[in-house]
Amino acid sequence: MTESPLELDPDVEAVAGLARAYGHNYGRLHFAGVAPDHEHRAITVYRVPDPAFDSAVRGLVGPDVMLHLVDAPHTRDDLLVARERVWALADALPIESITIPSDGSRLIVVAEAPVEQVQASLDRVVPGLATAVSATLGSALPL
Repeated sequence: MTESPLELDPDVEAVAGLARAYGHNYGRLHFAGVAPDHEHRAITVYRVPDPAFDSAVRGLVGPDVMLHLVDAPHTRDDLLVARERVWALADALPIESITIPSDGSRLIVVAEAPVEQVQASLDRVVPGLATAVSATLGSALPL
């Protein structure tokens, strides 16, 4: 079930926006993503742990919205760089899309080629940062 705009909590949206803006700028060395939870008046911030980052985000969120800090294996910046390196393979591999997960896990690379071939290229170019998915299965992936 998808939320309609009327169900969005403006406080949660505002705090998620603040956390996202901080993470994309001053906190980019630690930030992976943010996920709002309107039902529970909370946000989850995925980050590579750092006490200064955590303290800054806590200060932005304030007391009205619950904050969950969750460890992430990679920052958004690391994944953005990896995405550009993967797109450089597009001449050799028929890449359809690349998704950067908000939890800082691994890029999801959808391609029209055997998964094993794509994964081998990914492991060579961006080891541990991307997972290959067949284009026929790509639409069934949870994001």
